[in-house]
Amino acid sequence: MTEPEARRASQPDEPPPFLRTWRRVYLAVIGWLAILILAFYLFARRFAP
Repeated sequence: MTEPEARRASQPDEPPPFLRTWRRVYLAVIGWLAILILAFYLFARRFAP
């Protein structure tokens, strides 16, 4: 391993700029996608011929 790779491997990830942990960011994104899927499903059911 070269010096920059070794240094990068030993450093922890930076915290995200919001929600304080990456786990919360991932859960928020998954939640938002679930809401969008539900909204599009309901929209399609409402306006189906």
